[in-house]
Amino acid sequence: MPIIALILSGLAFWILYWFFRLDGFSKVQAIFSQRSQEARLIIARERERLAPLTAVDDPRDAATVLMLLLARSGGDPTREQITAIENAVRAVFGFDRELTEHMTQARFIASRADSFEQAAGLFSDLLNKRLNVTEKHQLIAMLEEVAERTEAQTECIGMLKRRLGLAPSR
Repeated sequence: MPIIALILSGLAFWILYWFFRLDGFSKVQAIFSQRSQEARLIIARERERLAPLTAVDDPRDAATVLMLLLARSGGDPTREQITAIENAVRAVFGFDRELTEHMTQARFIASRADSFEQAAGLFSDLLNKRLNVTEKHQLIAMLEEVAERTEAQTECIGMLKRRLGLAPSR
């Protein structure tokens, strides 16, 4: 028993010596500080990546991004899908002269989203506040026109309908 006490007291002495005399406290603090700094950096990078999505304040831009993401959810968008999106943007939204600028901006914003579901989650509040029921149905009709009717795209449209309050929740 006295040998165990001697070993433990020697160990305690050297730990305390390292902690106070060899600046062990600042080393431990630096390790925890570095970890929290890395966590803050990860959060900041994620916010920076999603900033274009959260900055959208026009429902027309949000709808364009959603159409591009829906076309992308089934793989690479086909030329017919891009044409359908451009026709909808031109005819419904009235972006005839600025079509190239709006499509370029929408493509950039869509490239920042991980999926249609993520963008729909971010845009659903904007769409619910700024669109009436008729406009919401028109948005769903535009999305259905762009979709190739794959199972994934049908699920995406159903999820957006639920978020917009156009379909009963499961």
